[in-house]
Amino acid sequence: MDIKVAVVGGGPAGRTAAMSLSKKGIEVDLYEKDKIGGTCLNYGCTYITGLREMADILNTLSSIKGEKIKLNELVQFSELQEKINKIQERIRKKLEKETINAGVNIKYKEFKDKKDDYDYTVYATGKIYTNTFREYEDVLTHKDIPKLRDLPENILVIGGGTVGVEYASLFADFGSEVVLYARSQILKDIVDEDIRKYIMEKLINFKIIHKEEELKKFLNNEDYVKILAIGGKGRFKTDKYLRVLNEKNTYACGDCLINGGGNTPVSRMEGRTVAENIYNEINGLKLKEVKYSLVPKTVRLSLTLSYVGKQTKEFKTIRSSVGKGNFFKVLSDVGINRIYYENGKVVGAISTIPASEVLPYFAQFIKGLDVYKDFIEIHPSTDIFYKEFRRI
Repeated sequence: MDIKVAVVGGGPAGRTAAMSLSKKGIEVDLYEKDKIGGTCLNYGCTYITGLREMADILNTLSSIKGEKIKLNELVQFSELQEKINKIQERIRKKLEKETINAGVNIKYKEFKDKKDDYDYTVYATGKIYTNTFREYEDVLTHKDIPKLRDLPENILVIGGGTVGVEYASLFADFGSEVVLYARSQILKDIVDEDIRKYIMEKLINFKIIHKEEELKKFLNNEDYVKILAIGGKGRFKTDKYLRVLNEKNTYACGDCLINGGGNTPVSRMEGRTVAENIYNEINGLKLKEVKYSLVPKTVRLSLTLSYVGKQTKEFKTIRSSVGKGNFFKVLSDVGINRIYYENGKVVGAISTIPASEVLPYFAQFIKGLDVYKDFIEIHPSTDIFYKEFRRI
């Protein structure tokens, strides 16, 4: 097929789009100006998973011993960072090899004014992150955290969303004194008041402030390391087929979408959809409409908090069983789980069962409830399946 496509960005969405296009016989150049794997592997969910695993080990040991154990009692923060960096490097090499073996030509440089060299362009360039605290030169962004070598004694986290709360929780588990600033309430998606109360009483191990006067005091306090954890913004608005509006032969996928889904497995689904639609457009076939429904989300605190769908007034509360990842948590808290109903049908769920506990899903599958027909992956930032995922 004498068609050439440029994919800009080597994160989950771009890499998936590039490999899917190549497998369809289309020539692909993948441009990556930083590191393959994108924000997820290098600075985001995968990196945070490494920190969280160590925090979980500390929490388990603290439960057994009956007193708080700090990170530096077991390993220096610099050693932990180096071990995580080595694992990231191994994964990057694997991703690079996998991408090249799929027939994709990787170009480690910025994509500049080259649209005329390609029949199609796919943007998967991630979010735009703006530092709203430029006057404070010592405020760190998500790209600075992997470079830290000393565990800060005092930390200010700015932002009450998933990333901010995860940073605050794990650094507090490491032994840092953490203050988190949120303009309003944290984790706004959790509207069930009982669950919110449980989170605040059992899972939040850091101080929360809301007033701007308090924020300024901490920003001006040299004893605090400041971490900015405010979400970025998308770059491109697309139609329902992921075609960039008012741009010919141009698609976009992943975090750079203004109207996208917002986590790594969804980004991969968008990448596959873009590849399929470019192929279909070339061959005069019907384009596939991208749909976002039942997107699961996960917040990794001392217990993994996962939720999907709606939270209603009609629900069933289910206790967490003792299993892998939460046996010693029985000494403190093993969590809370709820299934939500509307007109007799399940419409949502919240769970604190470890994400690795997937046996009940397979049991349903064996019984003939086909919840796995569109199964894709187990991933740190989401639940184990997503309804609209389909392999190309």
